[in-house]
Amino acid sequence: MRKCTVSVFVLAALSLIAVPLAFGNGQPESSSGAAMSSASYTIGLSTKEVTNPWEEYFQDSFEWYSADNGYKFFDENANGDPAVQVTQAEELINRGINGLIVSAQDQEAAVPIVQYATEHKVPVFTADADIDSPDVKMYVGFSGERAGKELGQDILAYLQNKYGSPKGTVLEMQGPLGGSSAQQRSKGLHDVLDQYPNITIIQAEGQFQEQPAKQAAEDKLRANPNIDAVYGANGPMASGAVAAMQDLGIDPTKVYTATVDATPDVIDNLKKGYISIALDQAAGFYVPIAEYYLVQYLKNGDAGLPKVGTTVNASDLNLNTGKTHATILPWSNNSAWAPATITTENGHLWFQTGAVKVTQANAGDPSLWANVPLNQK
Repeated sequence: MRKCTVSVFVLAALSLIAVPLAFGNGQPESSSGAAMSSASYTIGLSTKEVTNPWEEYFQDSFEWYSADNGYKFFDENANGDPAVQVTQAEELINRGINGLIVSAQDQEAAVPIVQYATEHKVPVFTADADIDSPDVKMYVGFSGERAGKELGQDILAYLQNKYGSPKGTVLEMQGPLGGSSAQQRSKGLHDVLDQYPNITIIQAEGQFQEQPAKQAAEDKLRANPNIDAVYGANGPMASGAVAAMQDLGIDPTKVYTATVDATPDVIDNLKKGYISIALDQAAGFYVPIAEYYLVQYLKNGDAGLPKVGTTVNASDLNLNTGKTHATILPWSNNSAWAPATITTENGHLWFQTGAVKVTQANAGDPSLWANVPLNQK
């Protein structure tokens, strides 16, 4: 676990005025109560796993944004184990955090986290991967189903252009289907392509990781070498499929590969023509957006949250702290997520972000998160 606290400067200042850090129970302040200072907030993050640069940047953004705003924070990585995530989240709550942000490994298995947090009056926000509970205050993330549909339409257009009609063979690289992200991304693809009986979809489960995806793709490609397209439910699995094709002597430039997430490896493969298109999510914005609204909730209750049916534009939400991380200002380009529509999911608010399509033409764009030099933190 990586643990960080407020800066020495803040601690010193607090000690001079003899005001202790407040470890409240996470309840919104009443209108008659004294508001907590920013430095009084202690926030926890429970991530499902950190196995690739997207997930690393996702977690880094929490630490950077928290530190920049003077919050005390703790984060935990469940390493892909739903049971471990529940235990870790309960431990975070027991530390006295004011609010919890969760990226769930399994949307059903994580429900006890929300139940435990509710019992302890700690509000829960979710980011990237939701929890199936109406007691979550708000989910921040792109629609995996929408991503699957958009890339499904791109694959369909490619097949129609290649054959003159909708037909062909598609290799689908799936994530762990207990998680909401994997389920939604698969559903979106099938909503588009299952309408066409002459399109065959071969499924391989790649665990959202490159090496397992490479092995799973090789197993399928040995039996089905004449594929037309690959759909990657995330970037590492798409790169794994590309590596599998290369090992088996299949030219990846002759296969239309579409993927969610433009990771550094995906960017490299886009430039080489091995991947055709990627739909990129705002990895560095999800947790800071959730954290911003979590603090608004702590200050103002439900009145601090956006309303269903509204749109949040780039000019409506300024997360830029003016501080540099990994040589950049991480939250200076709101076009990575905006506009966002406010709807509902699993009985609670959903801050549904936008995404950016990346091709060979714009793969070198320095504003893409994958082009951020994380080795220069």
